[in-house]
Amino acid sequence: MADSEHSPDINFLGPLLHDLFVIDAVYRHGRRIVVTMSYRYERQRTNKLFRERLRLSGYSFTLHESDEHLTLTIDPRRRFRIPVVNLVLFVLTLFSVYFVPVFFKSQAGAATWSEVMDRTLGALGRGAGLEFTLAMISILFVHEMGHFAASRRRGIVTSWPYFIPAPNIIGTFGAIIKSKSPFWNRRDLIEVGAAGPIAGWVVAIAWLIYGLSRSVILPSELVPIDQLAFSLEGESLLMRFLVPIFVGSAPPGSFYVFTEAAFAGWVGLLVTAMNLLPVGQFDGGHIVYGLTMRRQKVLGWIAMIGLLAMGFGSPVWWVFAAFGFIFGVAHPPTMDDRRATSPTARAMGIAAMVILLISFTPVPFR
Repeated sequence: MADSEHSPDINFLGPLLHDLFVIDAVYRHGRRIVVTMSYRYERQRTNKLFRERLRLSGYSFTLHESDEHLTLTIDPRRRFRIPVVNLVLFVLTLFSVYFVPVFFKSQAGAATWSEVMDRTLGALGRGAGLEFTLAMISILFVHEMGHFAASRRRGIVTSWPYFIPAPNIIGTFGAIIKSKSPFWNRRDLIEVGAAGPIAGWVVAIAWLIYGLSRSVILPSELVPIDQLAFSLEGESLLMRFLVPIFVGSAPPGSFYVFTEAAFAGWVGLLVTAMNLLPVGQFDGGHIVYGLTMRRQKVLGWIAMIGLLAMGFGSPVWWVFAAFGFIFGVAHPPTMDDRRATSPTARAMGIAAMVILLISFTPVPFR
């Protein structure tokens, strides 16, 4: 690649081009960089993926085709633009996380649809849902941006986060980021896989501690009908440690009634642990493959058997087992599995597995 060895600002092209094209020449034309290259694979699919990579990376460019060759003219200055669909989904998720949980709680004891709506609007008017929305969205946002930042740092092109609204008890199915380029090695795989859960977990812990400090213990007969009541049975090691410190020990026949912040923090721990299961394309699958390579498949199947067994106590685990079967239990190799991982990547991977062990909730819902 002409000039690339001497021009650091040209090296950004490597992750965008090398797996799709054979580079013939690179030269400068004013502020722009011109690359002539030939296709490695089928032209139409290659062009679609390549154009998407360039747009997501924030580059302006033009392409000129001739026979089997392609000439790319690109401005190396990036201009980040968040796609409209991502912004719309974020706004819809913000609304669903705010409205839907309050709507579900307002159904308890209500006889008619109009009564449910009156209760919902009255609760929202009194400030219900605001704290939960702020906590839940911040946990999800930091988690996904952890992935996003780590991907950009390692030259892996990804989409912006897609937030997913949902008609469930928390108002969302979370968020996803779609990768548009391969993982180059196991170091990158671990760092990208672990950055999101670690970042989101830290935020979840902060909200949990804040919320627990304002939560209460009530006898079962005094728990409001529209409130979720918690015990420590079936809870994670972390919850069993933190709840008695910040709330106290619940006597027999009593339950913990969490604030919205504490509930969001609890959900954050649960979702983080679910993502860290060592299965296929879950974050945990990335991390465990990066750390152990072929052992990930064995650990993934052990986790799947565990999910199927735990589903008899809490059917939510069958949903995650279904995702595992649909997207695959084994993790595919990176472009260069032989390259050694770094101490930083290994530390991040081990930290993520510790988070899984202390945050995993065997029976989240009964």
